[in-house]
Amino acid sequence: MNKDTSRDTRNTAPGDDAADDVARLMSLAGPRADIEKDRQSRVHDRVRQEWLRSTRKKKTIRWAVPLAVAATVVTAIGIGLRSPAPVLPQQVGTISYIASSTIPGQTPYSVGDAIHAGDLIKTGSESGLSVALQGDISLRIDAGTSIHFDAANDFSLDYGQVYADSGDRIYQGRHITIHTDGGSATDIGTQFSVAYSDEQLNVAVREGRVDVANSQGTFTAEAGDTLTMAGGDVVAGKVSPYDASWGWASALSPGFVLENETLMDFLRWAARETGKELVFSSDELRMAAMGTRLFGSVEGFTPIEAIESVLSTTRFQYRVDPQSITILN
Repeated sequence: MNKDTSRDTRNTAPGDDAADDVARLMSLAGPRADIEKDRQSRVHDRVRQEWLRSTRKKKTIRWAVPLAVAATVVTAIGIGLRSPAPVLPQQVGTISYIASSTIPGQTPYSVGDAIHAGDLIKTGSESGLSVALQGDISLRIDAGTSIHFDAANDFSLDYGQVYADSGDRIYQGRHITIHTDGGSATDIGTQFSVAYSDEQLNVAVREGRVDVANSQGTFTAEAGDTLTMAGGDVVAGKVSPYDASWGWASALSPGFVLENETLMDFLRWAARETGKELVFSSDELRMAAMGTRLFGSVEGFTPIEAIESVLSTTRFQYRVDPQSITILN
C-alpha cells in the first residue's frame, strides 16, 4: 500500500522545517513496502536527529573559522603596536662613598646609586663623593664640583676638582681622560687631580704619569709634577705625594673592606691613600703582617684614623710621620 507523502505547505509552523525536510527525503525513495508504524516512527526520529546533529556541526565549524581569523588579526595588531624595548644608557660606575654634610639635603645622591653615560653630577658646597668606575678606578669628586660622565673613561669637568686613582700598577692599559675648556688630562695608571676654575686648569700627579693637552700642545707630568695652564701660559711646579693638598682626596676614600684581608694589604692601602712610605722595623714584622687576618670595619674612617683603629687591636706598634708609616715591635 502506497502512502501520499506530498507536503501541504499551508499552516506550516516555522519550527517544522526540519520535519518537512526529512519527509521530503523519504519521498524521494519512491514506493516501498509497508513498514510497521512503530518502526517507521523510530526510523523517522533517528533520521531527524542525525540531520539536526550534522546541521549543528556545520554551524559550529562555520563560526570557528572566522573566530580563529579574528584572533590572528588581533594578535598581529598587538604585535604591530608594541613599542620597541628602550635602549638604556651604559652604566659607567656606582657611587661608593659620600662625605657627611652639615647642610641637610645638600647631597641628593645615595651610596649604591648607578651612574650612567650622560649623567651630570653636581656636589654641594660641603658634600664631596666617590664613584667606583669600571676596572677598579676610583673617581673622587670634591665639594662644589660639576662633572659630566660622557662615557666609561671620558669626563667633562665644568668647574671644581676631581681626583682619579686607576690602581697601583702603572702602565697597565687603563686610563681615563678629563676634559675642561682649558685642556684635557689623560692618565697612564696613576693617581692625579684635575681642577678647573676661572679659565685656569691645574693638574697634579701623585703617582705615575699624565699627558695634558691644550691649544698650546701636549705636556707630560710625572709623579710629583704640577701643571698650571691659563691664558696660553704653562707653569710647571712640584708637589710631594704626602702634601696636605691631597687631604681632601684622602678624606673621600671609599675605604677598605677589612673582612678576612691581611694586615699587610690594609697597611699598603693606607700608605697609598696618604702618599706615605710603608716601613717595617724588621723582616719578621713584615712576615707577621702578611700572615695576620683582619675582621671588622673601618667604614667612615680616614686612612690615618683607620690605622689607629686597626693596629690598636693587634700586637703591632706604629708611628706616623709626615713622610712614612713605620710598623714597630
